[in-house]
Amino acid sequence: MKKLSFLILLLTINSCDDGDFDVPSFDFDGITINNCGNLVFHKISSSKTEALILNLSVDNEENAYFTTELTDKTYSITETGSNTLTYRIFNGEVSSSYFCQDIPSVSPTVSKEWLGNGTLVVNNTITLDDEDGVLAAIENDLSAYVDLFDATVDLNDIDGDGYPNYIDTDDDGDNITTLKEDLDGDGDPTNDDTDNDGIPNYLDADDDGDGVPSINESKTADGDGDILLVDYLDADTTTVLEPVTTPVNNYKQSYVLDFIFSSLNLRNDESEINYADGFTYGSKTGTFTISDLPEAE
Repeated sequence: MKKLSFLILLLTINSCDDGDFDVPSFDFDGITINNCGNLVFHKISSSKTEALILNLSVDNEENAYFTTELTDKTYSITETGSNTLTYRIFNGEVSSSYFCQDIPSVSPTVSKEWLGNGTLVVNNTITLDDEDGVLAAIENDLSAYVDLFDATVDLNDIDGDGYPNYIDTDDDGDNITTLKEDLDGDGDPTNDDTDNDGIPNYLDADDDGDGVPSINESKTADGDGDILLVDYLDADTTTVLEPVTTPVNNYKQSYVLDFIFSSLNLRNDESEINYADGFTYGSKTGTFTISDLPEAE
């Protein structure tokens, strides 16, 4: 269907002898989607002389559009409405900055333009990750440790700070990030257990099992001078300190925005490009660093 529609376009164009019109390639597969403003998405062809511009009338304050899960969100794309798709051919190379200015640049100029009509379906898949070296699947299922914790401990949030384990950079709340509790440096914090109590250090608020919480022991001092272990890992030292303020917890929020037209027709006074069976505009991905607790489902 795509080839047929494009053939019809070529025949239409060739029948209109305007002398200086180059046949468009309309090749946007694999091209990065950029964005600016509130909210303009655009793809620039490899030749840098063609662009597909998608304008959506949505709220993107503080990147709200990218950080909100969407499932089959439908937009009506029309030539004169608030949601539009425009295909342009320029007389020279165009850059992303062209679409991100309040007053568009006078150069390059638009040689040809098609306006779109159709139905756009958008899905936004959100994933959260604290990048602490422990797979989210493991952090979300700590049933193997259920008999090793007090019955009041929430296994989904070991330190009870409101951040579920899979987005908590310090799972046990001892002011030692989970990444730093990988003592043997093998990239796996789950196999480091200093006091051999069956609870890995990254989940153990008292790493050396001396009765003093790790948060109250020095992370740098060697109180007994054995030159082997710092205090929070040494059961032979029990010097109690005032804990420092817990650092702000940050985690990564990733998104995958998929734009698919279930139907699309682009037209001007001379020709049409018709995708009756649909057209894939593409996917946009990105990440943000988040500190706020996610909203409860």
